[in-house]
Amino acid sequence: MHKTTIKVRFNELDSYGHVNHSNYLHYFEEARISAIAQIGSSVDLLHNRGFLLIVAQIETRFLAPAYLSDSLLIESGITQIRRASAQWFQKITKDKTVIAIQNTRVGCTTTQGKPCKFPDELRQAIIELLVTEELTD
Repeated sequence: MHKTTIKVRFNELDSYGHVNHSNYLHYFEEARISAIAQIGSSVDLLHNRGFLLIVAQIETRFLAPAYLSDSLLIESGITQIRRASAQWFQKITKDKTVIAIQNTRVGCTTTQGKPCKFPDELRQAIIELLVTEELTD
């Protein structure tokens, strides 16, 4: 699984002093973009070639809070690849404790918004991010 580390910033906190739930979506997205970049593609490169990666569905479970200056480890992998979409599994840990997990369906479209299959180079590259179901437990 691809690994990304993020440090919690003050502006991400809510009035209770922990990370607001909406910021987890940003953390997970940043980790997916980082994973794509690591395998040799980038959102910019795909866009320049006429493709967009869009989020079609998100399911997030919040298990424990994160606080200011916490160092969060986000692990990201793909559990399923289809013709025009991929299912991502991600988890955030803090000091080896899982604090959030997310399943995200990401689709591929043209820059005009028409669904399309993944470009061949991206399809080949994302195989590096394929993980087994055992890692998602």
